Amino acid sequence: MRLMYNNFVDYAATVITAATAAADLPVSNVQHPHRGKVYRTGTSGASEYVRFDLGGVQAVQAVILLDHTLTSGDSSIRLQGGAAPGATTVNEAMTFHAGTMALFLSDPTAAYQYWQVVFTKSAAGETRDIGRIFLGTLVECTKSFQHGSPEITPVDLSETDRSLGGQTFSDIKASYDEIKGEFYWIDDAQGTALKALADTVGTHTPFFISIDPTNKPYDLLYYGKFTKLSAHKIEMAGSAYRWSVGFEMNEEV
Repeated sequence: MRLMYNNFVDYAATVITAATAAADLPVSNVQHPHRGKVYRTGTSGASEYVRFDLGGVQAVQAVILLDHTLTSGDSSIRLQGGAAPGATTVNEAMTFHAGTMALFLSDPTAAYQYWQVVFTKSAAGETRDIGRIFLGTLVECTKSFQHGSPEITPVDLSETDRSLGGQTFSDIKASYDEIKGEFYWIDDAQGTALKALADTVGTHTPFFISIDPTNKPYDLLYYGKFTKLSAHKIEMAGSAYRWSVGFEMNEEV
């Protein structure tokens, strides 16, 4: 299980540039917490990039492209990093997946100032969208949710009413998932990491969670906010602390 909340895109990127961009959907939208406010490429060329100047060297462990419209016909989708703009000391291929893509670096200790996501569209005259980009570090949990505790509940914001004749009619709105679970008997290191997460994001800042990055890398990858901050219950103290911690978040739309 992986937690990702230290996003260099949001607080370290001093300059964000793109090869092309639509006038009304600029590349700065990849920083916006609302995933529906997308960045859109232009139509002047097939080769695209989104480049970040992080203002200093940063070791990147993960990159996520959320709500993108890249297609299986696009090629050369990669994360690159180096000491100068466009440098490719790090040059990692990203496997295409519709809607969301994620890459966890094999060498997370590589630290560089300049990072970019590049891809080549199948046709220059087409556009591609990206809703949100995560570029940062991750927390690898030693234990996932307690067996039987995870609950993923769909919530539909649509409103349904009945006419005088009894027929129903609906105002269709967005839907999202509620994610709940409990960590039980976790070690002190993971308890400390979960507290650091809560202290940083509170209930105000969205973050990413990948519940099972090996078997369900996208079906169980969520972007959302805590709905409440849970108590850290001490299960055992002394030389080897053990903790229980609740977890409640709502997916962002």
